[in-house]
Amino acid sequence: MLFDRSSPPSYPHTDPMVERSVAKFLLDSAREQRRRREFELVLSLEGPRLSAGAEETARTQVRRFFANEAELAALDERVNRSDGLGAIQYAIPLVLIALLVAGLFYTQVGPATGAGFLEALTYLVFITIVWVMLWDPVELLLFNSYLIRQRLHALRKLSRARITFAYRTSAAA
Repeated sequence: MLFDRSSPPSYPHTDPMVERSVAKFLLDSAREQRRRREFELVLSLEGPRLSAGAEETARTQVRRFFANEAELAALDERVNRSDGLGAIQYAIPLVLIALLVAGLFYTQVGPATGAGFLEALTYLVFITIVWVMLWDPVELLLFNSYLIRQRLHALRKLSRARITFAYRTSAAA
């Protein structure tokens, strides 16, 4: 089954949704072929041949589905970038302060007894704060954005895919 006609379309879709497992399979297939500029989608159907109008309607619905999904992925990319830049805006001053304090304690670290132990522990706490404050912006701006761009590229490729229909008749016993 290509389309999920049992559930209503959700924004920004107006046509029937491509069945979830089919959409995931097609998206994964397009991501695997990321070096190829064009993507051909061959829909193999059992049973009687569809009319030319029905084939064109199905092509349009599939392309529109993936174009709408690409629109959502582009929005996700913009939100991700905004969140990452917002997080780093607050992280940088805190990281600079934590590094300054950690640097002061690092130069004062003495033997691992009494005050030296407390200074070493404080140094580790401030270094941990630096790591924690930088993790979210780095994750958003580097890792998540890379995965979103890959998804967006695959969705755009699917929205431009050449779609052909192949028919086979079931072997009647």
